Amino acid sequence: MPTLALRQSLVAITFIFCFIMGARLQVSDPDLYWHLRSGQVMLDTGDVIRGDIFSHTMPGGHRPHHEWLGEIVMVVFYNTLGHHGLTLLAGLFVVAACGLAFWMMRGELSIKLILVVVAALSTTNTAMARPQAWMVVFTLVIMAMVLRRGIGLRWLPLVMIAWGNLHGGWVVGFIVLGAGIFSETVKLALQRGGDVRWLGALVGWSLAGAAGLTINPYGFDQLLVPFDTLTQAARPFLAEWRAPELFSSTYLPFTLLLGLGAAVLIGYRRQIPLVEAVLLIGFGVWAMTSARVIILYVFVAVVIVAPYVSAFIERFAPRLIPTYTFTDPVRVGLPLLPSLTILAIVLALASFSYNAQPDRIAAASRTANLPVAAVEYLRGSGAPRELFNSYTWGGYLIYELPEYPVFIDGRADLYDDFFLVYNNTYAARDGWRETFREYDIQTVLIPPRSRLAEALRVEPGWSVAYEDITAVVFQVGGE
Repeated sequence: MPTLALRQSLVAITFIFCFIMGARLQVSDPDLYWHLRSGQVMLDTGDVIRGDIFSHTMPGGHRPHHEWLGEIVMVVFYNTLGHHGLTLLAGLFVVAACGLAFWMMRGELSIKLILVVVAALSTTNTAMARPQAWMVVFTLVIMAMVLRRGIGLRWLPLVMIAWGNLHGGWVVGFIVLGAGIFSETVKLALQRGGDVRWLGALVGWSLAGAAGLTINPYGFDQLLVPFDTLTQAARPFLAEWRAPELFSSTYLPFTLLLGLGAAVLIGYRRQIPLVEAVLLIGFGVWAMTSARVIILYVFVAVVIVAPYVSAFIERFAPRLIPTYTFTDPVRVGLPLLPSLTILAIVLALASFSYNAQPDRIAAASRTANLPVAAVEYLRGSGAPRELFNSYTWGGYLIYELPEYPVFIDGRADLYDDFFLVYNNTYAARDGWRETFREYDIQTVLIPPRSRLAEALRVEPGWSVAYEDITAVVFQVGGE
């Protein structure tokens, strides 16, 4: 009983910590706001969005809202509990991902809990309230099917139907399935214990899952989403698609797991199953080239490395692994465990409540350099609605200032090559005046130290209507 109580308390406290790490609303995320507006529009109209309704540069432009159901989930939480609802949703996503990873891990409890904490820490830099969080959860679900050889594989079509409507990152699921198919094919070819029946099941259910993806409001267009993402013109300019700085404090958990994964691949190269090696290498290389993939690598890695880290410590440093066998419950402080668990719950509730306070959200918005005051000015100014805006503020404007259709926002797959037009204009390069004339721009909302702001300050016919340290509003008129 002492051992059981200690184990249960440690697990409970660890997952409370995971919730605290996850229950953070990242108001600086530019995509959060257009997701909310999109979900609200769909709830109000009872239909999915068929063409762009938020910009004046792409009116009616076709963009399958691959995350349509995920956006509705967001809005339901938001409409029910406000910012607390979104904060709760983010925390639940992290707990779900950590719970799946913990369930899949093999090895000593202490090692598993430490790795779960590392995974939870890595989520603090990811907007877990957004639909993309489903990608982490479903990746782990399909990874469990592949690594555990068929557990739940028959549910793959239903998983893909859900994933295909919640978020367009379903291609990651097929990457995991592809790793399983590739590994089994190699083992059969080299006569290293491959299983023809398992390979056939993987291929068959993968095809069934692909068919399930077509069950969505946009039909086959939904299948093009990953290709549109990979080819969008904005990718080289967006931080989340660029290679991370491995030695920055921001990515410390990722760098730690990257090194740990490499050590496992080298030290246990004869024991590690091929499919695990393929997943570890594939997601590791991908994450080193794209910061967006870091969260996926982290959860894939903790599952794979756990038994090898446990085996290493058990062999070379066994005293580092607690045995959880105690003869004197009072001496080990067992009576304190319920109190510690309750204290952890109280801290989690306090952190959750604090992070989602309206005043804190407003302060965070200002700290995140969102144009809060400039939006308030525009809302009552009567300024012309032919707007040019900063790309990173587009989503915020869609939500907070819907009466002003945006020039551009975070839906990079909708704008595609038009992003280059925006980028050229924002940098005040040759042709920016022609772009203004083409789209009849009469109001501009941008950072005050941008190159375009410098150009407009001396441009005849333009004047500053509002300015603070975050944003400046220019309008046609004046000298």
